[in-house]
Amino acid sequence: MEIVVVILVIIILFLVCYLFFVKRELIRIKKELDLVLSRQTNGLVHTEFTSKELSDLVECINTHLTEIKNKESQLERKNTNFIKMIRNISHDLRTPLTSSLGYVSLMLESHMPEKEKIKNLKIVEERLNRLSELIDSFFEFAKILSNDQIIKLEEVNLVAIVEKSISNHYEDFSKENRRINFKTNKRKISMKSNEPMLVRVFDNLIRNAYKHSDGNLDIEVSQSKDEVKIKFMNNLLYNDLDADRIFDEFYTVDISRTKGNTGLGLAIAKEFVEQLNGKIDAAKKSNKLIIRITF
Repeated sequence: MEIVVVILVIIILFLVCYLFFVKRELIRIKKELDLVLSRQTNGLVHTEFTSKELSDLVECINTHLTEIKNKESQLERKNTNFIKMIRNISHDLRTPLTSSLGYVSLMLESHMPEKEKIKNLKIVEERLNRLSELIDSFFEFAKILSNDQIIKLEEVNLVAIVEKSISNHYEDFSKENRRINFKTNKRKISMKSNEPMLVRVFDNLIRNAYKHSDGNLDIEVSQSKDEVKIKFMNNLLYNDLDADRIFDEFYTVDISRTKGNTGLGLAIAKEFVEQLNGKIDAAKKSNKLIIRITF
């Protein structure tokens, strides 16, 4: 009997000591967690206590810490990009508006010939049309980013959609003695997608090649067992172009100002491709810009 009592006492003492150390470790983990959160660092919580439960707890805490840090980093980038967007929008809207006001003031304050007034009025009209285009593009892009509607998918022929987009721009290329060369390994490629969104993607990419290149545009569509690829290739006019950033609206808008474009075409194309569960990327090869879409 005495042996049993001694064993029980030892077990109780062991459990008391174990609970004491567990409590102390929990207090230490809490302090470490408070320190990590207060310092806004990428540090994690750790434990050297040999307990599966505590190890699982620490692992769970670290998982949530990582998620929090990632979300904070994404939010910070979005805030930075938002500030850049406001700055770019302000600049882009102010430029044609200031120019238009200048011409209007000039006409009101001077006695210029009627022919000169008509010429200046046409310039004002051009600037105001540019302003309207910018406002429409910014509004559309904001609507795309905030759109939570379910995208309607249906069976479409990808080759026919690409051909339709090419025909929309055939005249523009032809009048400058440029061509759109289309190559495909199949005359019909069926897939579940959204035709209006695909048309907008291809239109934007073809328009980008027309405005930011001086040669032909090569388009290739191919289908393998598991995926469909669409490749757009045109001459590269900007040697310092960063291919990794051309889908960023804050980057492309700077280039586009010299070409009378809003700079949001590639950003919209990227957003639509991703909403259709595809991938889009760009690369430079020799003096060519290659944009690839994969579904």
